Amino acid sequence: MTTIATTHPDVRRATPSDAGAVSSALSAAFRDDPVFGWMLPEGVTRGARVREFFDVVVDILAVHDDTWTTSVGVIGAALWVPYGRAPMSEERGERFADECAAICDPHADRVLELIAAMDERHPHEPHEYLWFAGVVPAAQGRGIGSALIAPVLDRADRAGRPAYLEATSRLSKALYERLGFRASAPFSAADGPPLWPMWRDPR
Repeated sequence: MTTIATTHPDVRRATPSDAGAVSSALSAAFRDDPVFGWMLPEGVTRGARVREFFDVVVDILAVHDDTWTTSVGVIGAALWVPYGRAPMSEERGERFADECAAICDPHADRVLELIAAMDERHPHEPHEYLWFAGVVPAAQGRGIGSALIAPVLDRADRAGRPAYLEATSRLSKALYERLGFRASAPFSAADGPPLWPMWRDPR
């Protein structure tokens, strides 16, 4: 069995004190993402709203203790839901949908349609689930994104477990394909941009 790497000296598991910095890094990474641009078309307020969204997501996923970030400074992060676990309870999921709708107002219908489309296509087989991975724009293109994702892919390979994600751009899709993910046919909500469901079998 082969793995991506055996050690990742520039990557570490995030701690609770990193939450704000992780949210800030991810909001910078996704501010101009096609899907976020569609959900939040008002450019003047998009940055603050994307940050609000990631504040919520980072808080929700903290219970899993499976967020990875950079060792020196926080310039990127990968948010995972571990194998066989749900991202959140059904009750928390309902509140999350309400929070997303409020953040995206007056385009709440867009994010709610997107959540429903993602839920409909989410695989039933247990897997490691990558919710989000991103690097601040100034540090992109240096292999940091791959390094952030690698520890959990190594874990999946050692345990013989698959991984899953939804790519929100062609650029991120290409990165994930280099890491062994295979894309299925893209889907979208209403007139929104495409997302690619991507599955990776263990190596």
